[in-house]
Amino acid sequence: MRDVGIPFFCFAEEVVPAEGFRDVGGDVPYKVTLRGSGQMEHIYPTYYDKFRCIAAACPDSCCQGWDVVIDESTEEYYRSVGGEFGERLRNAIYTDADGDRVFRLAEKKKCPFWGADKLCDIYRELGEEHLCATCDQFPRIRMEFEDFTEHTLALACPEAARLIVNEDDAYAGFTMESVVGCEDYSAEEMGLLLRTRKEAARLLTEDRPLTDRLNAFLRFAEKVQEEIGFYTEDADIPFPDLLLDLEYIDEKNRAMIEECRGFQPDLSVEEAALTRLALYWLYRYWVTAIGSMDVLAAARMAAESVRIIAAIAQKHGMTVAQAAQVYSKEIEQSYENMERILG
Repeated sequence: MRDVGIPFFCFAEEVVPAEGFRDVGGDVPYKVTLRGSGQMEHIYPTYYDKFRCIAAACPDSCCQGWDVVIDESTEEYYRSVGGEFGERLRNAIYTDADGDRVFRLAEKKKCPFWGADKLCDIYRELGEEHLCATCDQFPRIRMEFEDFTEHTLALACPEAARLIVNEDDAYAGFTMESVVGCEDYSAEEMGLLLRTRKEAARLLTEDRPLTDRLNAFLRFAEKVQEEIGFYTEDADIPFPDLLLDLEYIDEKNRAMIEECRGFQPDLSVEEAALTRLALYWLYRYWVTAIGSMDVLAAARMAAESVRIIAAIAQKHGMTVAQAAQVYSKEIEQSYENMERILG
C-alpha cells in the first residue's frame, strides 16, 4: 500500500504502523519507539531545519496521487467541526479495504481539500495545528532507538530533495559510536552498525572518482555482512532486477526506471550531488538495519540507486534532485517495495 507517510525500520518495544502507511499485518516496516531510561539524544542533518513547504509552488505535490490515512485523534477533532466545512470533512472520510480511515480522493487522485489555488483548505479553514499527522509530518522522518533518535527528510518531496543534494557536510553531527543495549538489540550490534557506518561514510567521501568510491563501499559492506555472518534470501538477486517486481504509482515512471537499469551513466557529471545522495541513503538505512542486520541490502540500494538516478538524469534531461525525487516517490514511498529491497 502506498501513502504519504514514511516507513521506519527497526525492532521495537512499542510497535506502531508508520504514520500514513497501512498496517496490512505480518512482518512489515514499522515506526518504532524504543523506550530507554536515559535522556534521548536527537541528531539532525544540517538541511533538516532549512526545510519549508513551498506549497503552491511545488512541482509534484504530496496532495495528489497518494492516500492519506487520518489518525484517530485528528478524526475525533474533525467530527467536532461545525458548519458546512465540518460536513465536508466528515463526508470525505471513509474506511478503506484495509480498515484505515482515509480521505476519498477527488478527480485525478487529488486530495479533496487541495484547492484550485494548490493550497490546503484544511490549513486555511482550521489552521496548521489541525492537519492530520501524516500531512503535518511529511517529509520529516524520525528513527527512534534506545537512547538516540536520528532525523532526516524524505527524498520523495521535491523541496527536500533539492536540499539533500545541495548540502555539504550534512551529517557532521552523526558521531555516535556506542550505545546502551536494550531488549530488542544488543549494544554490540548497534555499536557495530554505528562504527561501520562511519567508515562507509569515509569511503564514500574519499578524493577519487565516485565509481571507485561506490565499488569500495560495496566491498566494505560485503565484509561487514560476512562479519555479521548471514545473507538474506535476495542477496544474490541483482538490485536492478528487484526493481522489476516493485509497485509503481505511474507506469511512465516504471518504464523510465526500467529503461535506465542497464544504462551506464557518467558518474563524474554532478558528482558532488550524487555523492550526497549516496550519503543520504547510507544515513537513512544503514543503522535502521538493526532489525534485520542486513547492511548489504542497504548498501546495494544506496550504490545502485545512485547509478540509476544518474542514468535517469542524463537520459531525460533532469537534474539529480529531480530524478532522485521521482525515483524515491516510486520506490521508497511504498512499504511493500522497501520490504522487498531491504528484507
